[in-house]
Amino acid sequence: MSAVPKSTPAIPMQDSTFAAFQRVVLRLTGIKLSQDQRSMIVTRFNRRLSALNIDSFEEYLAVVMTSGHPETTQFINTVTTNLTYFYREPHHFEMLGKEILPQLAEKNEDGRDLRIWSAGCSSGQEPYSLAITAVENLDLRNTPVKILCTDIDSRMVEKTRIGKYSRNHLRGLNKEQIGKWLKPSGSNLWQADAALRSMLICKQMNLFGPWPVRAGVDVIMCRNVLIYFDANHQRKVLNGFASIQSPGSFLILGHSETFEGISQHYKRVANTVYLRI
Repeated sequence: MSAVPKSTPAIPMQDSTFAAFQRVVLRLTGIKLSQDQRSMIVTRFNRRLSALNIDSFEEYLAVVMTSGHPETTQFINTVTTNLTYFYREPHHFEMLGKEILPQLAEKNEDGRDLRIWSAGCSSGQEPYSLAITAVENLDLRNTPVKILCTDIDSRMVEKTRIGKYSRNHLRGLNKEQIGKWLKPSGSNLWQADAALRSMLICKQMNLFGPWPVRAGVDVIMCRNVLIYFDANHQRKVLNGFASIQSPGSFLILGHSETFEGISQHYKRVANTVYLRI
């Protein structure tokens, strides 16, 4: 019987190297890494070092910072965290369906598209929840809805575009909703209905890079994203949101996020729901 191969020992990370990681992550993503995240960073990036046959974190960072190197995208994908499920924080979708979307549709006299931006869409459960909410509460023949789905992680954007999920990733949907809005697609996989997928526009995007977004966005849903940024980066994002929203449009944040003292462009109208003023 052949011997079981030994696993490659983990490469340690010195204090100065983690500080360099913190600076690079902040520069590329706006995310402020804490010391509590150090062990997570070491574990995740040991895999990247092994895949690239690199012997030190210092050498790896030099590769990441090489202009145009494909590993920079992998670096961003590896450092980001993606936790999501259908109808997460359900009060947001209830308010959208019963109040916000009907109110916006009533004011939409010319029948233009209502535009929603899922900023930090992760693997797509949030934008598909938005699409279902729109279909169930609006006459899309009179008020079409388009949902821009962006994420810094290119893998998440592709997952959103395809809209295929295993049973474990259908959390938040009941059996009736699964049968209505998703179709079996291979072994233990379900795919979002084509009508829902047609409402989505999926793009990889860094909130601290160019924004491929036209002005006039009616609803921005950016939940559990700002918590990773310091106050200066939060202010930059919020000012950007305000610049593409008109008074009367809405911004929805995560349950633990607030921007009191950071932006004067919005006022709170419900729990983590804000009106552009």
